[in-house]
Amino acid sequence: MLRLITLYVHALFHAMSKPAHWVPVQKAEEVLGIDRKTLFKYRDDGTLKLGPHFAAFPETRSRDSYRWNTVSVKKHLQKQGMMSLAA
Repeated sequence: MLRLITLYVHALFHAMSKPAHWVPVQKAEEVLGIDRKTLFKYRDDGTLKLGPHFAAFPETRSRDSYRWNTVSVKKHLQKQGMMSLAA
C-alpha cells in the first residue's frame, strides 16, 4: 500500500511539473498518432511507466481518465525504436 501511495505522489509531482504536456487519452491519441488500445498495452506491459509517462489524478476513475505526458512518451518510444523520429 505504501508503494502505491509513493508511486501516486511521484506521478502527481511529475504531472504538476509541466502541466501542458499532460493530456487526456483522447488528446494523447491525436498528438502521438497512437490509439488508446496501444497506449494501454504499453502501459500494461511496462513499456510506459507510471510517473514519467502517465499519471493518475484524484479524479481518476478508469483508464480513460489517466493523463499522458506526450513529450515523455514520444521521446521514450523513439528511443526504444517504437516510433519514428519524424513522428
